[in-house]
This record gives sequence, C-alpha cells and structure tokens, in this order.
Amino acid sequence: MLERCVYTGCDNSRRTRGLCHGHYQVLRTYIRQGKTTEAEQEQKGLLMPKGTGQGRVPAGHGDFLDPGATGDAK
Repeated sequence: MLERCVYTGCDNSRRTRGLCHGHYQVLRTYIRQGKTTEAEQEQKGLLMPKGTGQGRVPAGHGDFLDPGATGDAK
C-alpha cells in the first residue's frame, strides 16, 4: 500500500514529493505566487526533497503558509 500524503489530516496517497496531487498543486501555486519556497516547505517537513516521496483534499491548505506548521516528510 502506498504511503499517505504528508499534509496533516490528508488520507490521500502520496504522488509527488510526499504530497497527494491536490496538495502538490496548491503548493506549486503558492511557490509561483512567491508566498513560500520549496526550501521553506522542505525545512518544515511538508515537502520531501526532489527524487523522493513518489506515490499517488481536504478543505483548507493553511499549513503551507503557517510558519509554525510541521509535517512528517522524511
């Protein structure tokens, strides 16, 4: 069985860098808008380093913009 998305409370399967498709797309949008960076999200454990976390949304995506949020991307 595939591991679950590292986003808090998400039961979807990991697809890209530890995130499900929906959460990865939200994060990409925030990065493009300059609201956060990949490095910040990796540091918080909400995004796995490139080349890891491959595999397969709840409402709300505040953890990506919450400076105190942490995840389990390892």
